Amino acid sequence: MILKQLRWKKVFSFTFGTLVFLFIVLLFIKNSIFQYIVRTKVEEFNKEHISQIHVEDFILKGFNTVSFKNFTIIQNSDTTINIDTISIHFSFWKALIGDISIKKIYANNLLFNFTFSDTSDSFSLLLRKKHIEFNDTIQQPDEPNIKKKAHFLFHMLFNLLPEEGNILNTFICITRQNNNKINIQIPFIAIKNYLLKTPIFINDNKNKQSIKAACAINKETQFLTVKCIQEYKKNEYFPGFSDIQLKFHFDTAFFNIKCTTINDILSLTGQGNLTNFVLHQPSLSTSEVVFNTISSNFKIYIDNHFALLDSSTSISLGLLNFHPYIKYTTSPEKEIEIKINEPAIDAQNFFSSLPEGLFPNTNNIKAKGTLSYKLHFQLNFNRIDSLVLISELQPHKFKIISYGKLNLAQIDSDFIHTVYEKGEPVETIFISYSNPNYIPLSRISPYLRNALLCTEDGGFYWHRGFLPDAFREAMIENIKRKRFARGGSTITMQLVKNLYLNRYKVISRKLEEMLIVWLIENLRLASKDRLFEIYLNIIEFGPGIYGIAKGTSFYFNKLPHELTLPEAIFLASIVPKPKRFAASFDSTGTLKPDVQDFMNFVAKKMYEKQMISEQEWNQFEPHITLKGKAKDFISSPSNN
Repeated sequence: MILKQLRWKKVFSFTFGTLVFLFIVLLFIKNSIFQYIVRTKVEEFNKEHISQIHVEDFILKGFNTVSFKNFTIIQNSDTTINIDTISIHFSFWKALIGDISIKKIYANNLLFNFTFSDTSDSFSLLLRKKHIEFNDTIQQPDEPNIKKKAHFLFHMLFNLLPEEGNILNTFICITRQNNNKINIQIPFIAIKNYLLKTPIFINDNKNKQSIKAACAINKETQFLTVKCIQEYKKNEYFPGFSDIQLKFHFDTAFFNIKCTTINDILSLTGQGNLTNFVLHQPSLSTSEVVFNTISSNFKIYIDNHFALLDSSTSISLGLLNFHPYIKYTTSPEKEIEIKINEPAIDAQNFFSSLPEGLFPNTNNIKAKGTLSYKLHFQLNFNRIDSLVLISELQPHKFKIISYGKLNLAQIDSDFIHTVYEKGEPVETIFISYSNPNYIPLSRISPYLRNALLCTEDGGFYWHRGFLPDAFREAMIENIKRKRFARGGSTITMQLVKNLYLNRYKVISRKLEEMLIVWLIENLRLASKDRLFEIYLNIIEFGPGIYGIAKGTSFYFNKLPHELTLPEAIFLASIVPKPKRFAASFDSTGTLKPDVQDFMNFVAKKMYEKQMISEQEWNQFEPHITLKGKAKDFISSPSNN
């Protein structure tokens, strides 16, 4: 028995001694092993990826702290990331089973340099692998994997954010197209008990903003909470975007996100809130768009090749709530789809929630009843011509109590219309039969009326203010040109633009124009003939020539009912660009060939629609003679 105990003591002593010896040896060679592992991993990464990692020095302190000096990531000979020093404390025991859980982090002097263009960006190249060649063929990179990118982001947030740390002097430089730079300075990031606090300063040497941010993370429940307070100067643009005159700021922002995985699909649920959110850009509106409060409860699903905002999402703009469905797909083809279906919207809540910058003339309308709205928008970026656009706003026991700034009801009675050019009044037109220059529709040549119906709005007498197909075609052209090039306007829309709105081609004007048209047409505030009559009496027919009475006199020294067919079609042809009518003629006063071709096209269309007789069509010649003051504008080639 004693011999057996002695034997076990020897075995224990030998084992313990061996372990101590191995531990002592490990203490001496651990850094060699660590450096070998790091170098191997760096070499593997550099061999497979476009980005290249370089580390000047690195060391393992004890068994739970690693330190790096001068850690750099380079792309195409340019430094994308550089960190002077970084020290990471992790759980040794968790690391043994492959779970790298960072407990503390300390870093100094971090530089991030990213460039973005229409075709590429350095951020997305960070983890992109090189092309791999096999037998003279090249294996192309996989399609963008949205879920993989999202998983990477949330893994960084939830698993790598430490319990404690301090990161000093972070500088981020973002270079956009045309060398527009955004500089982001972060003096410190303080982390304690998974609560991160940091000030952020954004500038472009001309404009600056600052944000105080706090972020709390619960690793166990995968729950993230962020709160930001922004400081800004109202007259300054958002840094880096002064080239497009973008203003973007808010008072406070709050949101939280919970991350889960359901059937291998990433699910993000949460809430968000913005107060005093201000947005302005000249192509959006002529004045600032202000949202006092924007809040949301959202649910997002992300798979390999799509991201989806579920229709259970609720977004609130003031008193208006809606539930959008948005799906963005990257494969097999890049596509976006948007659906909204709101069966019962309180009418007063709708008008009260319209932001003044977008709807300056209609946001104070008083109404009762309800509205329903349906939207289906679908765009395949490879097949833009297949765009789907269905938008329907329907009234239900709807009634306007007060029109506010715009007295739309006066459209069916006498009123005074003032014409503005560049914000200045240039003409006053009395919309009344007592005005000798106001011409009743019956006293305007049917040739001109029908020509305008062919060139401007073929469905005027049967639609409710909108031609969905024309609007869809206009949107297709705008997307192709990447700018607002075509509006798809109907006669009612042109009338509203001239009567109530400015002429700036901005999104807000178009939105309000559509809303006013909807009110006029759906409430039947005036007959179609009345709308057409006012339209003909106020539109511009030449430089400073407003109304059909002055138009026919300016060109032909005639009254509106005396127009011939060629004269009427010519007037219809210049409505889109009346100030440039002289460009339709050569220096001898003869219509140019392309104008003649267009006039022949319109005459043929009128014949096909039985607006003119076969004899009139056969006798038609696209020639006119200017007899009024207009002929003085085409006396020399410089006017063309």
